Amino acid sequence: MKGIKSFIKKNKRFLIELLGIFFLFAVYELVALFIHDNLIFPDLNHLFSALIDTLKVESTYSAFGYSLIRTFVAIIFSFVFAFILGTIAGYFKSFRYFITPLVNLMKLVPTPCIVFIIFLLFFNELEVGSFIVTFIVIFPIMYESFIAGHDNIPDSIKMSLRLEGYYKSKSFFKVILPETFPFLLLGLTNSVALGIKVSIMSEILLGSPRIWGIGRLIYVFRINSDYAKMFAIIFLVVIVFLIIDFIMTLIKKLIKI
Repeated sequence: MKGIKSFIKKNKRFLIELLGIFFLFAVYELVALFIHDNLIFPDLNHLFSALIDTLKVESTYSAFGYSLIRTFVAIIFSFVFAFILGTIAGYFKSFRYFITPLVNLMKLVPTPCIVFIIFLLFFNELEVGSFIVTFIVIFPIMYESFIAGHDNIPDSIKMSLRLEGYYKSKSFFKVILPETFPFLLLGLTNSVALGIKVSIMSEILLGSPRIWGIGRLIYVFRINSDYAKMFAIIFLVVIVFLIIDFIMTLIKKLIKI
């Protein structure tokens, strides 16, 4: 009995989250039972059967591969630009004020509107368009994370740097970068799952056979009324999100702010 209590105490969070997962499956099954139409809303049995079928097809893996590669490239570019522009904005307040309207515009414009505009501008290069959409959504998060890190440097450190040479490369690499980099990494970890979501959404909204990915696969299953496989792909996306979220959680634990 003591061993069981000790196990529950040590793994309380995991057990509660596992219970939450079972609850979601139970709710899903109840909804499927209520709708009572496996063609529209498949029950768990049909869902897992469709999941096995999709895992046997090579196009499933290529779709996930293209979407993830496209997303991570956009994330890398966002990280680099946020680092460069955030550094300049941290040093020069006037530049920060100048770029603030652009950053706010990128934050406030609804993502579907961005997708439609990109579709018009990059009709012949939709993969580039999807990349740009993801960049526009993610960049402000990373940029503001870096700014937050720069603003959280104690004034005493900033005063010391001004005496030694605030704009010298030595001050940047030995003090400013170590102080602000954890914030940028935190913004990076918070942007990964969002970036994948935006990438999938842009692929669905673009709805073009010229851009291949998870969103296109979901779109194809939807227009073919193959809802079981559509739900199976969504289920796979959730699993991928959980894996990425687990990795990001581990990274966050290593980042001490």
